[in-house]
Amino acid sequence: MKELVGILVPLGVCVVMPIVIVWLIMRNKKNDTNRRTEIILAALEKNSDIGNMEELLKQMTPPQPTFREKMLQKLHRELIWGCIMTLTGIGVLVIITLTAKDMATGDITGFGIMGSCGLAVGISLLIAYFAGKKTLNKEVKE
Repeated sequence: MKELVGILVPLGVCVVMPIVIVWLIMRNKKNDTNRRTEIILAALEKNSDIGNMEELLKQMTPPQPTFREKMLQKLHRELIWGCIMTLTGIGVLVIITLTAKDMATGDITGFGIMGSCGLAVGISLLIAYFAGKKTLNKEVKE
């Protein structure tokens, strides 16, 4: 039984879950498109003399964010996750140093590696944030 669970859990997480996520996203996009199409067809049936169809379509579609807005959103996400990971790594390392005398050597090593990895990922995300912000500001000025 343990062997079956050992096989099914990774398959579920690595295979089934990504497929379900992609299916849900595509289904939502398809439903949005179908709703817009129904609204436009209903408007055409009721008012066949609609003068400016382009304006109606522009009002129906949500505005797309600009390149700068998309990049700023990504940069802010990097900043948030960088802070979270850095603080988590520091917290784990501080807890290890405070409780090191009560823990076995193997536990200290495992938690030390986990804290160090969290700290490294957090610092790298913060570096990517500051480098990306500098690059984005340089691109906008040009």
